[in-house]
Formats: sequence, C-alpha cells, structure tokens
Amino acid sequence: MLAASFKKIISMSALVNVAYHSHTMRWMLLATGQRLLASAFSTETTRGTTSTTSAYGQVATKRIAVVGTGAVGSYYGGRIWESLRDQPNADVMFHLRNEHYDHCTEHGIDVTSYHGNFSIPAEELLAYSTTDEMAEAVNCLDDHKYFDWVVCSLKSTSLHEVPRLIEPLLSPDTRLLVIMNGLIEDDLIDFMRERRKARGLDGVGCGMALICSNRLSPGKIDHSYGGKLVAGVAYSADANSDRGKWSPSDKEAILDLFSPVTPVPFEFDPNLLRGRWWKNVWNLPFSGISCAMGGITVDKIVNDPSLRRLAYKVIDETIAVANADMLNNGASLEELLGEETRDEMMALSDGMGAYKPSTMLDFHARKPMEVKYLFRRAVDRANDLKVPVPHLETVVDMIEYYQRLYGLF
Repeated sequence: MLAASFKKIISMSALVNVAYHSHTMRWMLLATGQRLLASAFSTETTRGTTSTTSAYGQVATKRIAVVGTGAVGSYYGGRIWESLRDQPNADVMFHLRNEHYDHCTEHGIDVTSYHGNFSIPAEELLAYSTTDEMAEAVNCLDDHKYFDWVVCSLKSTSLHEVPRLIEPLLSPDTRLLVIMNGLIEDDLIDFMRERRKARGLDGVGCGMALICSNRLSPGKIDHSYGGKLVAGVAYSADANSDRGKWSPSDKEAILDLFSPVTPVPFEFDPNLLRGRWWKNVWNLPFSGISCAMGGITVDKIVNDPSLRRLAYKVIDETIAVANADMLNNGASLEELLGEETRDEMMALSDGMGAYKPSTMLDFHARKPMEVKYLFRRAVDRANDLKVPVPHLETVVDMIEYYQRLYGLF
C-alpha cells in the first residue's frame, strides 16, 4: 500500500489541479445485514473471481473508500484492509471525523474480535478527515484514478448526508455498498435521484448490517458476537432496476469483494426486502425493548419472563408485517419468514450475554437515536398494510417518548 508516502502526496494536493470524473455510477449494492452466525461461506454459493486477480490472471488494482469508520465501518472496512494488506496495487482509505481522526492518525485502529483481533498501524492507515481529500488522493495517482468501491457505514440519523459525503468519491466505474440500519431504501434512492438529475448519477443503492460491535473509545472497537454479512443488489444499471432486480455481474462483483475476506462469513441474498426484514426480526424486539425499558442489555430481556414473552410477541408481529410486505412486493410463499426465524432470533439473543445495542448506547449518551427508519417506519408499513402490531407500536411509542423528552433527534 501507499501508506505514509501517499499521505505526503495529499498534503501537496492544493498545488495540483484536480479534474474530477463525472459523478456517475453503474450500480450500487445493498447490504441487508449479517445474521449473527459464525458459519462459513455456503458451498452452494457461486462466486466470482477473486478480488485481486483479473480475468487475465494479473493482479488487479483495488481502491476502496470506507465512509463512516465507527463500530461497524471499522470492523468490515478493517477486515477488507486486512485481506488486501499485502497486495501492492490495493489501497483502503478511511474517512474519520473529529477526535476519531486525531486519535487514529496518531495511534491507528485496534479491533478486538472473537473472530481474531487485528490492528491497522497509524503508519499504514490511510485516514482522511473529508471525502474531498480522499477524492484528491485518488486523483493524484498515476493511474486508476477512481474508487472501485465506496463502503458507507453511517447511522440512519445521517441518511440525508450520504449523497453529499459520497459524491466526490463516485465515478462511472464505482460501486457503492451501504451498511445501515432500518427501512431506508425509498428515501435514500430518492435522495440519490435528486443528485443524479444534477450530476448525471447512473445508479442508486442502500444497505444495512447487524453486528455485535461497539466503539469503546476513539480507535478502539470491540466485536463481541456475530459478524456474518448478507448482501444483495438494491439498484442495478445493468438490470435497469431500483426494485431489487440484478444481473449476474452484480452478484459476481459483491462476491469478488468479500470472498478474500475470510474472517467475515458472507452470503448473497437474491431478495433484499426479505433480508432487510430478517434483520428487523432481531432489531425491533431487542433493540426496541432495550430502549423502551430505559436502556437495558439483551441478557436482561431474554432472562426476564415478562420481557421474554414481550420479545416473542414483537417477533411474531414483525414477521407478520414482513411477510405481508414481501407478498405485496411479489415474493413467493417460499421466500416468506417462518417459525425457524422466530426460534433463530431468540437462540441468537440467548447467546449474546450483556450486549448493548447501538441504539441503547446512543440513548445513554443522549445522542440522536435511529427511531425514524429503525422503528417508526416498520410501524407505518404495518399500518399501510393493515397488519395489527399493538405490542410493537407500544414499544415504539415508548422510545419516541424518550426521544422527545431528551431531544434525541
């Protein structure tokens, strides 16, 4: 990697006239969330070529930008960096802000993980405080003056910032993988369409992920459970669709990115809406009850008889609205969520211990909470589909009370 010498180029970038590419994308991918399982890749999955070898057997250049280097972005971005660390034509650049930028440029990023600890030393970390600087960095190179991938991992409270943040990083050959909580697709696609009209954007995507990972302090990440990432296509220019249709090249590209990242069990899901609701079957009961009860850990929910019963009721309601939503969008009966999902979510939660969901941490820290897309949007979808969700709606009403009380918007 270019490391420290690369940063010196950036410090001189003010002297360089940068000619930006027109900001268009062929397509973007949506990560629907990992399923908290430590299983290996499915042997039935068809993969594309490796991420470092071209169809001609030559080492291919890879430029990857990670935007949103928090608990989730640091883990997945760090794992990608780890897999490409020894590749001479690969660079993973990280966008960090405020005290996180100051700390990491001095001390690097340290991740403790039950899949194996790793660190990105400060002298090898390509860190930038703005995405404009990242774009300048790529444009200062002799060749391959674009990012192959932009991995965006922000909280849904920052959804409106995504188009502005990633715009400098896009090119006609850039793919976007967004890892984000909640039912965000419609709004993010609308935001990006507005930019497409002004900038000629050719593709729109969105995404999310679920992982037991917390940022303990600047540059210090603890990954305590799970880690499986499930991804699919949200928008494909090749398939000319923003309704989840995709082409084989789309699938090959995302498999190409993650197949070398062996610590991350990865799976391609052909139905993004199902994957999104699959994650909600965990998020709505467990993150929801955690916050509604004033901020309690997952073990308190699964070990208390009353809260465990409530969690089951919210799970059942979530599955009911999920299946109604999927049927409304043309899913087959075979694609619907069932009893095995209900059992799986409770079993996973039983093994988490005293895990603190990110929404609980935001609540305790009195930071903006992901209420709109993570909680309220699911209730609105249920009401639109005439699916009764009384327990879920009560939980969300309680969370919104706390949000108003403390101004956590």
